[in-house]
Amino acid sequence: MRDALDTYLRERGYDVRTYPNYDVLMAQVDPADPAALVVDVQGVPRGEPGSRFTQFSQWLARTYLDQAAPSMVYLLRKGSRRPHFHMPGPVIKKPFPLEMLGETLRSLLGDPSRGSLPPFEVETDTNTLRGTNGAEHLTNIEANLLAYLMAHEGEILHPRTLLAEVWQYHDDAGANTLVRAHVSNLRRKMRAVLGSDEQLETIRGKGYRFVA
Repeated sequence: MRDALDTYLRERGYDVRTYPNYDVLMAQVDPADPAALVVDVQGVPRGEPGSRFTQFSQWLARTYLDQAAPSMVYLLRKGSRRPHFHMPGPVIKKPFPLEMLGETLRSLLGDPSRGSLPPFEVETDTNTLRGTNGAEHLTNIEANLLAYLMAHEGEILHPRTLLAEVWQYHDDAGANTLVRAHVSNLRRKMRAVLGSDEQLETIRGKGYRFVA
């Protein structure tokens, strides 16, 4: 599994380092180096008798006491009980499709394979989206939706949140369908004027995110 994940992530632009076990990792890794750590829970050495934390969790707590910690992703065999960790992070149940880990890392770190994104501007007085390939008129909802997403750059926004903040609806019945339809229209217009809609990401099961 480690080799498969290594190949998958390298092909998608990540700089990957793997370790044969957690004792080697704790001895060799530069704490300032990793942006994220993918932890196979089944491979973590147990803690001292009577301790509710593993040796690795205790090492994390000591190492990152006074500095920014990396993002954590935990791999856990389905049906297993998650041990106690000092540092929170999403849990992926094994077995899992490789893309699930890729999607999780993109949500935490962004997409390293993404090149520079084409610039654009929105004329708020005329609801006009302008890019390198021309201009497209936006409806009021589309303009407000794009403006709200841009104002919350990097945040994952659930359709219910968008429905309340952009549409001013407080009954979330049909939120997914309504928001998805307008996001689809917005994507189409972005592709027309920018040649790309990569700035507007769909995070499966969670919502939408704007990235610059």
